[in-house]
Amino acid sequence: MRVQGYVIHTRPFQDDKVLVDILTREAGLIRGVWRKKAKEARVSPGSFLLLEFELSGRGELKTIRTAEALEAPVVLQGTALYSAFYVHELIERLLPTNLPFEPLYILYRWLISHLNGEAPAAPLLRRFELGLFEELGMQVNMSATGRGEVLESQQLYQLHHKFGLRPYYGERPKVKPIVFVDGAAATAYAQGDWGSKPVLLLAKELHRAWLDIALGGKPLKSRSLLPSKPYDGERLWQVPLFQLYRSHPSKL
Repeated sequence: MRVQGYVIHTRPFQDDKVLVDILTREAGLIRGVWRKKAKEARVSPGSFLLLEFELSGRGELKTIRTAEALEAPVVLQGTALYSAFYVHELIERLLPTNLPFEPLYILYRWLISHLNGEAPAAPLLRRFELGLFEELGMQVNMSATGRGEVLESQQLYQLHHKFGLRPYYGERPKVKPIVFVDGAAATAYAQGDWGSKPVLLLAKELHRAWLDIALGGKPLKSRSLLPSKPYDGERLWQVPLFQLYRSHPSKL
């Protein structure tokens, strides 16, 4: 079997072998064994490089016969490199093996090519996270309430992971929401307005909360490599508050 893909993670396996996780167009995340030759004791397929792999084996763990580069490698440094490590850890920990996720593969190719440019990393990461949520069926609908009602720009809503958006009228919440958000901000997020700083901050809070739930509260090692700044904006009942419709009172 021949597949095209990117190396997501490698780790030692026995004396002369390496376990390799590959994100492929054809079969999603594949795990294979790469046998190193004696003269290539430290060499294994590299990351950020589109490769064509020849695989064999009927089980879930494949044997990698060959790995041939199809493009020049993407060179990443600094924040771009750490951002890619973060994405690789998300794929490694959340994506099931041997299931095709072609939209996510395409999104990964897009991300790697843009991390190599001058675009800031934050919008790229939020877009990838959203694509990952969509593929895994994890996303929360931010374009309507949990009951399917159209959002009103001036209305304030509370967001719960299980119930989605609910109108908020000033009462103390019985269950702490993830965020409070007005209809304008929720709509801007749903439309992918990544050029808006408030929307990016909203996305950061939402995605972190969803990832923490998906990961069972276990931390991501790669987060420590990326610049981190706690949310220092408005809060309501100690919960982050996001509003774009500024005529709406900032606090109730």
